[in-house]
Amino acid sequence: MASRERRLSELAQLGEQFRRDGNSAKAEPLLREALAIAEADFSRDRLRVAAALNALGLVYKDLARFDDARALYARALDLLERGEAADDHDVATLYHNLGGIEHARRNYAQGEPFARRGVEIRRRAARRDDNSLAGDMVALAAILDGQRKFDEAERLYVEALGILEREPDANAGEIAVALNDLGALYAQRDEADRAEELLSRAATLKSQALGPRHPDVAVTLNNLALVCKRRGDLEHAASLYRAAVEIFEESLGADHPKSIACRRNFAHCASEVRECRA
Repeated sequence: MASRERRLSELAQLGEQFRRDGNSAKAEPLLREALAIAEADFSRDRLRVAAALNALGLVYKDLARFDDARALYARALDLLERGEAADDHDVATLYHNLGGIEHARRNYAQGEPFARRGVEIRRRAARRDDNSLAGDMVALAAILDGQRKFDEAERLYVEALGILEREPDANAGEIAVALNDLGALYAQRDEADRAEELLSRAATLKSQALGPRHPDVAVTLNNLALVCKRRGDLEHAASLYRAAVEIFEESLGADHPKSIACRRNFAHCASEVRECRA
């Protein structure tokens, strides 16, 4: 049993490292094996099984296998909520992740109750983790942003940044996500100067924290390109879109929804550049 426990731990750690590095395709078989071991050998340990379900769910979300991810999150949440002493942190995380699935699908109204529940649980938790609370606020704000509830979303982003920036070095990656999302909000409100400033900061922070070829960097480059395009700086926008497409295709594959959407953005922008040169 000790050898199986060690194998489970090794698989979980290596799979999570691949996922954090932006290589969820390599993480998937490792975390699928980890879940099989957890369910076969440690079925009475609800926390362990729920953690394995959640870890694989995160990978499936990255791979745009949204139905599979949602099913795993729901199973994990059911396991925890049937327990006598469910950990608030783990329960809030699963509500956060269920909201994230609906955000990825652009089902913002369906995702809002999950995201709000995660924030509520985290706010009242006896063992409160303010950084996790900030992450939940950012997730909820992104869902509100998708419904054009800009004022509440902006308040949540600003509050979250206030928490995260207490420890800027430790929270660089999370700060970058919040800056990206707030910048995207300002872009939707046609506040180009504020949007460009925040998105540029987010791109720099993400590159430093995650590496320049991480797909999260490409997300911000795509957003920044949109701002440049709206300003009429088509050459710069096209170069940003091109860089984002290369990162997405390299890390997620050419058929991933993010790759397809960004490639379409680049094609439209490149076409406008050619028209201006003609």
